[in-house]
Amino acid sequence: MLNSLDKPPKGRDSFVWTDFAELRTLVHPDQCFSRGDLAGIERRCHDSGQRFDYEQRWREISDFVEIRQSEFKDGYPFKLSEDKDTVYLDLDHNNSSHQVYLGLLIASSMRHIKNTRQGEIARSFEEICFTVFSILMPLGSEIRATWANGGPEAPYKGTLYQKMQEIARDIRCTANFKQRDFKGNDRGDGGIDLISWHPMMDCREGMPIAFAQCGCSKDDWRFKQLEASWSKHSRHLPVLHPWATYYFLPLDLREPDGDWAYKSDIGQAIIIDRLRLLRLASQYKIIDKFKVMPFIDEVMTQRYS
Repeated sequence: MLNSLDKPPKGRDSFVWTDFAELRTLVHPDQCFSRGDLAGIERRCHDSGQRFDYEQRWREISDFVEIRQSEFKDGYPFKLSEDKDTVYLDLDHNNSSHQVYLGLLIASSMRHIKNTRQGEIARSFEEICFTVFSILMPLGSEIRATWANGGPEAPYKGTLYQKMQEIARDIRCTANFKQRDFKGNDRGDGGIDLISWHPMMDCREGMPIAFAQCGCSKDDWRFKQLEASWSKHSRHLPVLHPWATYYFLPLDLREPDGDWAYKSDIGQAIIIDRLRLLRLASQYKIIDKFKVMPFIDEVMTQRYS
């Protein structure tokens, strides 16, 4: 299921390097990853020209693990040795938050997932997002997903043109587009994964509305965060007021000081990252509502040192 585990991340982002260390911990025969393991990777990469200062990277990884221990608290399934030289798996199989954390970690590591399995993992992440998105919406809201073959959560069927027509009807606006505006065989989501509106106990225009997009890519979030935005869709879906735009991603998108990483790239979207997902799930006690992610056990049975 996993591949390219000898290829370390590019760049210097602590949250990405720490994910890499945690992923390697899952597949190590001793369920750990150490400074020495990172040094070995650096030596192997040296010949291919990808050099990095493993001592500096390890300091940043160990510091970020400590930060995660503090921020995720009982929901964090890893621990750091007292000498800060090794990351260990500290998994409690009875702790649902640990399972969800590992699922989000794997979803954040798409570059290490075989292409044939990426769709499955992305769908599991989208289903988590659906549950969290639903509890964020006002009581009485209607919640829909727009992804293909999504089961009862995704009632919109057919081509993207047909889906957008149904969405326009649901949010009480006159669709401002023609069939020729879309590719004839496009059955995608148009950049909108989740939709919510509150009917307001009548049939008039002017309702609370929210659109959301979900994505697992380490880099694509910079533009995908606005795929469901008012600026992209308001001409086609002319409702009375701008809707709220959400973007869900499994990354722990934070600097070591706790602020957003790449804050200058965040546009007019409400970002829900790994920390927010787990904290919201804990706050609203919905962890046990998430579907089982069997790929977690599959990853943990894979051995790589």
